[in-house]
Amino acid sequence: MRLLRTLGTALVLIILCASLVLTLVAGPLRFMALNPAFLKTFVPSKTYCEEMRARVSEDLDHVAILYGLESGALNDVVSDESIKTYTSALIDAMFAQETTDSLNLPAYPTDGFAAYLKAHSSYSDKAIEDFSQDCAAAVTEDLSAIDASLLVSNFTRFRDSMFVNLLPILFGAGLALTVLMCAIMKLLYAGTSKRAGSVLMWGGCFMGITLVLVPVSQFLLFDYVGRLNITPSAFRTILTGLLYTSLYGWLIVLLALFVLVTLFLALAIVRAARKKK
Repeated sequence: MRLLRTLGTALVLIILCASLVLTLVAGPLRFMALNPAFLKTFVPSKTYCEEMRARVSEDLDHVAILYGLESGALNDVVSDESIKTYTSALIDAMFAQETTDSLNLPAYPTDGFAAYLKAHSSYSDKAIEDFSQDCAAAVTEDLSAIDASLLVSNFTRFRDSMFVNLLPILFGAGLALTVLMCAIMKLLYAGTSKRAGSVLMWGGCFMGITLVLVPVSQFLLFDYVGRLNITPSAFRTILTGLLYTSLYGWLIVLLALFVLVTLFLALAIVRAARKKK
């Protein structure tokens, strides 16, 4: 009987770890990395907007110089709010069902550039219109830099794949299996050994979370996203913004669960040790 319980414990621990890994991979992938609402909220951070403004300003300077303006004169025309708004539109376009090979994005508004040149020069209406269109085109090109047919088509194929469609089911199955394995572990050690069962249950949860937490934390610790061999550009800013947002959101969830489970495991160990003493 004792041998059977030992073998059963080992099997339950293996399944518990596997179910937790499945839950902690499928959940964040579906509800963070592939969730447009999450990405729209956290991608356009202060750092992201500052980097994007720097990229946009470089291209706007070329247009400004052509029209006799000083370098950096248009820096304040493109605001952080406009970058956030356009980034949200970009993410919506990425997840739109009609998107296949290219993103259907609006042109950046020209009003701000036209108003600036009108207030700081005596150019004709035609020149102001040309200037504002040139500026808007430069900004649109930067803010939609990720709109490359190869990248968009591969993303849409992945977004519509059977694996992604099954992610909610995998998450639910993994969560249900985790709860079931915890209940079975409790049953295996019901009665006088229930405190040992609690230690094993929380220990299995600890191991399952660690199996996901360690590689994710190492990936971020060694900054593999920052090492992407891509020239500093608007494209790189958007791509790394999407990747960093997904990974850091994943890491926060894992750390919260890790701290919680570690606390319960420590309490279970203390209780078991007192009982034994």
